Amino acid sequence: MIRCVAFDLDDTLFNGTLLVEKARKASVQMMINYGLPVPEDYATQMLNEIVAEFGSNNEFHLDNLIIRLRNDPNVQLSRKFNINKFVAAGVMGYHREKVKHFHLFKDVVKTLQKLQKLEIKTAIITDGSPKKQYEKILRLKLEPIVDEILISDEVAARKPHPFLFELFLNRFHLKPQEMLYIGDRVDNDIAPAKSVGIITALIHRGTKYDPNITKQRFLVKPDFHLNSLYDLFDIIEKYN
Repeated sequence: MIRCVAFDLDDTLFNGTLLVEKARKASVQMMINYGLPVPEDYATQMLNEIVAEFGSNNEFHLDNLIIRLRNDPNVQLSRKFNINKFVAAGVMGYHREKVKHFHLFKDVVKTLQKLQKLEIKTAIITDGSPKKQYEKILRLKLEPIVDEILISDEVAARKPHPFLFELFLNRFHLKPQEMLYIGDRVDNDIAPAKSVGIITALIHRGTKYDPNITKQRFLVKPDFHLNSLYDLFDIIEKYN
C-alpha cells in the first residue's frame, strides 16, 4: 500500500530549465546594459560553460564570468574593470527575470490536494543549496501543501547517492514499497530511489533531462512513466 508520494522539485513540479535559461540570459543583458563591452551571445555561451564546469549550485558564476572575460585574449576588457559592479548588475537581471517564471506546472496543486484527501503523505526530496531550494519552494507556495521537505545539502548527501532516500524512509518509518517517488531524471531520481526498493515513476516534462528529448538510454528503468501527475492515481489504485 502506498502511504507516501514524494517528488523531485526542479523540472518535476515547475519548469526549472526554462527559468534558468531565461534568467542567465537576462543577467548577461543587464551586465551589458551597465557597460560590459562583450557580445551577448559570446558572454552567454561562456556563462553556460562556467555553470557546466563549476556546477549549477556554485555561487560565483558571474564572478567567474568576469574573471574569465578579463583574461580572454578575444575580449578587450581592462583588468581594472570592477567585478562587483558587473556581478551586481548580473544578479539584478537574473532575479528580475527569474521571478517572472516561478510557476508550478498546471497539474501540481490539484494532485497534491487530491493526495491530501486520500490521506497519503506528500514530500519534496530535492538536491541543492537549502537557501536556493527553499526560495523556490516559498515562491511557488509549496510549503503549506506538502507534508515534508528534504533537501540534500541539509543532510550532506547528494543524488544519486541513495542515502537521501534511505534517510527519508527511516525518518518517517516507511517501508520502500509504501513510497512512490516521482522525478524527471533517470540517473539522479529513478536510479537511487529504485536501488533502495522505492516504487518509481519518471515524469516527462519535455525539459533538459527528459529521455524523450535527450534520446539517452539507461540500464535502470522506472517502474512507471507519467505524462502528467494526474496519471499517478492509476498507480495508487493499483497498489492500494
